[in-house]
Amino acid sequence: AASRAAADARGRSERPQSAAASRITGISLQEAQQILNVSNLNAEEIQKNYNHLFKVNDKSVGGSFYLQSKV
Repeated sequence: AASRAAADARGRSERPQSAAASRITGISLQEAQQILNVSNLNAEEIQKNYNHLFKVNDKSVGGSFYLQSKV
C-alpha cells in the first residue's frame, strides 16, 4: 500500500504521459534509466545491464533482495 501511495504521489508531480507509466510500472522512465545506468533506450545495453545487476544483487551471493527488486 505504501509503495502504491508513493507511486501515485510521484505520478501527480510528473508529466501526464510519465504519470500514466508510473502508475503501471511504479517507477518513471528516468528512474529506470538511472537504475540500469543507460542514457538511451538501446535494447541490448538495457538487457546487458539488467542481467549484470540482477546477478550481482542475488541474495545467494550476498546481494540485496531490495536492490534486485528495483532492477
